[in-house]
Amino acid sequence: MKIKEIKVSDIAVFGFGREGKSTLLFLFKLGKKRVSLFDEKEEVLFDFIKFLVDLENTLDFEVKKGEFGYEGKVKLLYKQKKVTIKFYFGDIDYRLFTDFDAIIKTPGISPYNDKYANFREKFISQTTIFKDNYKGKVIGITGTKGKSTISTLIYECLKEAGFDTKLVGNIGKPVLDQINILEKTKYDYVVYEMSSYMLEDHSPKNYISILNNIYECHIDRHGSFEAYKKAKANILSSAKYSLINYDFRDMEPVKRQDKSIVFHFGRAGDYRYEDGEFLKGKNRILKDKNILLKGEHNKRNITAVLGVLDIILKDKKKVKKVLSSVLQTFSGLPHRIQNIGTYKGITFIDDAIAVAPESTIEAMKTFSSEIGTLFLGGQDRGDSEKHFEELEKKIIELDIQNLVLFPDTGYKIFEKYTKNLEEEKSHTIEIGDYKAKIIKTRTMKKGVSFAYKHTKEGKIALLSCASPSFSLWKNYEEKGNLFQQEVQEQGKE
Repeated sequence: MKIKEIKVSDIAVFGFGREGKSTLLFLFKLGKKRVSLFDEKEEVLFDFIKFLVDLENTLDFEVKKGEFGYEGKVKLLYKQKKVTIKFYFGDIDYRLFTDFDAIIKTPGISPYNDKYANFREKFISQTTIFKDNYKGKVIGITGTKGKSTISTLIYECLKEAGFDTKLVGNIGKPVLDQINILEKTKYDYVVYEMSSYMLEDHSPKNYISILNNIYECHIDRHGSFEAYKKAKANILSSAKYSLINYDFRDMEPVKRQDKSIVFHFGRAGDYRYEDGEFLKGKNRILKDKNILLKGEHNKRNITAVLGVLDIILKDKKKVKKVLSSVLQTFSGLPHRIQNIGTYKGITFIDDAIAVAPESTIEAMKTFSSEIGTLFLGGQDRGDSEKHFEELEKKIIELDIQNLVLFPDTGYKIFEKYTKNLEEEKSHTIEIGDYKAKIIKTRTMKKGVSFAYKHTKEGKIALLSCASPSFSLWKNYEEKGNLFQQEVQEQGKE
């Protein structure tokens, strides 16, 4: 939706999270005098009041408890201009949505929900507004895993090469907070990490699009694996250059722009990693020396970055210089195979970002037989049982001696042997020749205490839960931070 259309349209904001607040302020900056705000949670009212207090200059505030929840109206001064927000929090009367030309929803709201069927065609997002109005070159990255690392590496490399570059999307603040499209701000390159939620309703017009991988994930959101794959594949349909992981080359769309150029990367293809070297075709670009990133999967991630640099720099020596410089200092992102330190002879690794079994299996491959204790479990979002069976096989193969299991999915690991075991107590399970101590717990404190008690000196305690964090924590950052806090505090005892 173009800016000029938003200016003259009747707009609603659906969802009052971080992005919902950002969208409200964007609309006020645009000159909208009246905006309607909806959220399906009544408790949002208190966050909304805090938002108004922080803005200051509230002129009038009305609220009442109606049939469907809280509703009201607030008038305030924003940059010396009077604006009005009508708000509805709770069980929304969705008939109200028929009055709007467009509804700007936050990523957490699924368009697939049947209750939105009569107006889902009105849904737009910050991502679609950005796409329709930003004129510069965008490098878009998606994948079930690895997209944050690839996005950050590309950003760091382009900065190192001297380009004016901005990193936005799933990895940070809302895009309309980051880039002022109202003043037509333009960078050499915008690096945009794109989730399936961002891609489900549009095809971005990227200069370069990267599809890293697709594993069965977010089925509770998309309804099926096919719908999830379709959302991810949207990133490829309108790109000038497409970089696709060789192992997922079947995702290349049948229909795309006639001039689109496609490359493959990973363990094979145009840009690849083999025998300790990063290659373009038959040409060696860089040896795997002095690189801080751990894990075979990260080497494959680097090949995607190599592809981007080759497209942009078009010079082997420049590519080598830039990539080598960044890889010698970049050790990874917080909560992504992050070494917290060694306490009481045990090395603790924070891989809280691992929200799928495949991610945890990759982390397990990285440390292999060094793992003494593994933390597992989180929200059950309908991922395939097959993937958890593969995880169980890997645990047995590596003979991991201690398991900390969180609900919901953690309680399903070896469920046949753990189903009737009491929570918050240490138990021993035996599966053939495999024997392990386990604890089913709802607290990080108890889990870390168990790890300190049972992990042998010289071994690793790995937090890599194979599931989203929402069963016990707000997000993976909260889980990872709490893990680090408990490790450090109990390490002093």
